[in-house]
Amino acid sequence: MYIFWRKSVISPDLFAEYITPYLKDILDTYRGMGFYTIKHTDGNIMPILDQMVECGPDALHSIDPQGGVSLKKVKELAGDKVALCGNVNCGFLQTGTLEECEADIRRSLREGMPGYGYIFCTSNCAYTGLSLERYELMHRIWREEGIYPEEAK
Repeated sequence: MYIFWRKSVISPDLFAEYITPYLKDILDTYRGMGFYTIKHTDGNIMPILDQMVECGPDALHSIDPQGGVSLKKVKELAGDKVALCGNVNCGFLQTGTLEECEADIRRSLREGMPGYGYIFCTSNCAYTGLSLERYELMHRIWREEGIYPEEAK
């Protein structure tokens, strides 16, 4: 349908004309049926972030670091309007050094957790060939460090 990577494939104006009204209708229909919605994205969503948020999804996935999207920036701009999912860089999980992998997992937790509204997960699907050890590492760090203080609950 549309793809944003580091540069837009479709302009924000065309997105507003051809995508936004229909996306809003779809999300409104699901909400009317009692469902929650998560809008999956890929790549650089910054040129259309405001439009997607205005459509009213309950959450946005995947806040793609490989597309140049900063979880911290999206949280600042829209974190009070929509839950955010993802941002652990799948590239680091698959081919990065152990140190890069661990640092990125911790960065995602550090940037996503403040103020709630964050679902910790990868920036996309776990790629074919991703070692189970790396995936388990991500979950171990999350279980150990992705805990809100008692007073925040």
